[in-house]
Amino acid sequence: MSTSQAIAGVTVMLDFLITEGILQELGSGGIGTVTTKPLDEARKDDNSNQINIFLYQTLPNSAWRNMDMPKKVKPGETGKPALALNLYYLITAYEKTNDTNDQLQDQKLLGIAMRVLHDHPLIRSQDIERAIRNESGLLEQSQIDMLKNSNLENQIERIAITPTTLSLEDLSRLWGTFQTGYRLSAAYEVSVVLIESKRPVKTPLPVLMIGSDDKGIIAQTGLIPPVPGLTAIKLPKNQYYFTVGNDLILEGHNLNSENGENGVEVHCQHPLTDPIVLTPIAATDQQIMVTLNGNPHQWRSGFYTVTVKVVQEGRARVTNALTFPLVPEVTIPDREVTNELTLTCNPPVQREQLIALLLGSQEIPYQFTEEAENLPLPEESGPQSELTFNVSNVTPGEYVVRLRVDGVDSVPIDFTQQPPIFKEDQKVTIS
Repeated sequence: MSTSQAIAGVTVMLDFLITEGILQELGSGGIGTVTTKPLDEARKDDNSNQINIFLYQTLPNSAWRNMDMPKKVKPGETGKPALALNLYYLITAYEKTNDTNDQLQDQKLLGIAMRVLHDHPLIRSQDIERAIRNESGLLEQSQIDMLKNSNLENQIERIAITPTTLSLEDLSRLWGTFQTGYRLSAAYEVSVVLIESKRPVKTPLPVLMIGSDDKGIIAQTGLIPPVPGLTAIKLPKNQYYFTVGNDLILEGHNLNSENGENGVEVHCQHPLTDPIVLTPIAATDQQIMVTLNGNPHQWRSGFYTVTVKVVQEGRARVTNALTFPLVPEVTIPDREVTNELTLTCNPPVQREQLIALLLGSQEIPYQFTEEAENLPLPEESGPQSELTFNVSNVTPGEYVVRLRVDGVDSVPIDFTQQPPIFKEDQKVTIS
């Protein structure tokens, strides 16, 4: 596997192969120089015959970018794929300045460079080893060290050199970026370079058992999952909304426990309170009935999520979560008021909740007392049952009272009558 110096190692190998090819064909007198500079720097300090190798782009290799390395990652292990890159080079030829004897030297040099790369479609490991030995003395010691550290010769995938085509528009943009005049050039793609990741491979321990008692994978017919799950929340007959003290029916599948009702727990969660754990009053495989009881100060109006914890085969399993609205119940002590309307809310509210009184089409937000607002923690203010609203700006008349807490409204309707009517004790007269 190659190291992070593999990109520089590929450039050194192109330098070595082209320099070697020009030397073999033209001899030491006509070799000129081979450089690896940007286009705007290539001719600043060099006016001789020259071949410049410029790496102008690197792109991910789509075939290798998400592939685990063979012999590096075993089945069941997780490793970081290697950084797989395609390198794009521009080979540019320059002739000696003011050379009147041979004004086609740049074309000759480019032809030799292209012939060398045509003869070496692959950067072979023996070529890399020959470059490292540097018997011809074409490389500097820093280049040799870079080639050694790149580990290119041990890469599992061969490095191919392929001619590529750049359109006139791409060439114009490339040369225009460096604000220098165009010179005769050839473009090549070198792929693939695989740079090994430094992240360690995750090697989990082998699996000793599959399932309890090593039963293996459980197959079943039908579409019902083998684990407990909830499908619906319903109210008992003659109940019309969820309130504290009333019953709740949960429907689902695989809700029974080997310990009977003692192995089933219903968990109700409000964003502002700790989870409330309830014990069912009746439980079957497909239905659980539970009463929303307990300490009244535990409950808050608003939306609750409910899950069921079931003990099966010695393990506690938790169902999916469903949501239900807990409706506030309102009691109005004085039904004829002038400037202030006081009512009692069950369950109580706390200052983090959004509370409003609805009178007809008018909404009156509730303002907590200054003492409660100045307390640092919600639990220090405590739940509040008695609420007083300023109704001095409300047009006198009779109104049906509704209390909205966190988006859940009290229900002032008597559903026992047909058709339903508004409850008399939920009406107030403002004078």
